[in-house]
Amino acid sequence: MNRNNLWRDVPINLTLLGMVFVCLFPLYWSLVSSLKGSQELYESTPSLIVRQPTLENYKVVLSLSGGSQIPLYLWNSIKIGLGAVLVQLVAASMAGYAFARMRFRGRDLIFYGLVLMMFVPRVGGLMATYELMDFLHLRNSHLGLILLFPSSISVSLLIMRQSFLSVPRELEEAAMMDGADTWQVFMRIALPMTQSALVVISILLFLATWGDFLTTYTLLDDPELFTVSIAITQITGWSTMFTSNLATTYGSDNAAFILAIIPVVLVYVLTQKWFVRGMQEGILKL
Repeated sequence: MNRNNLWRDVPINLTLLGMVFVCLFPLYWSLVSSLKGSQELYESTPSLIVRQPTLENYKVVLSLSGGSQIPLYLWNSIKIGLGAVLVQLVAASMAGYAFARMRFRGRDLIFYGLVLMMFVPRVGGLMATYELMDFLHLRNSHLGLILLFPSSISVSLLIMRQSFLSVPRELEEAAMMDGADTWQVFMRIALPMTQSALVVISILLFLATWGDFLTTYTLLDDPELFTVSIAITQITGWSTMFTSNLATTYGSDNAAFILAIIPVVLVYVLTQKWFVRGMQEGILKL
């Protein structure tokens, strides 16, 4: 490798390392704090390492209210996330194929109109959404959220359309010459060749659903239906939801944060190969 090129890459690499540090340090600090005991947590000079690691903070979180609350909120989040992903995979894949392969009046106008909707924040129509969900009797239910989150289909539709456009038409034409109809071509030829795109939109929606607070909190009233994102923001000192103790437990709060992000980290670790492949295949390019 040319030495001049090596030195030229140094500023870029240092910048990337700095960005990684800024993104990961809060996570590291939460993890470290969750493993510290009370004495280490409240030292006058905070330490970046754990001298005497302990799982006491995690035991406190999991033992609150009989140990059933945190697993319940985690399950609620998983159920809503997986349900929303399934609905959007069906809708985005079918709509993406229609916009990529079928010809009908106003196709491009409708498509770009839907894509432009990604620039409209959901919070702008939150009150209208609340009234609509209440009218449909879907408010304060997981089913309502499972149907609501996939409605933000703009990004997923764009990804699937571009992915279907990358599928060679010759394969589809050959299948049709062999007697396959449009549905069979879609299910047996086109869809299997867009697995990376399906993984990408699944991860994006699952992360968005998992971390959503405002919409979820607006539409849910029953504490038993709350997701983990709502629970964490409501447990200031764990006083209002679990105990009558008004003291804030910093270590337990961080332990709850770590427990909340474990599922999404596992999802990404298990699917990162397909996610990276999808990004490399250029499915996000117009």
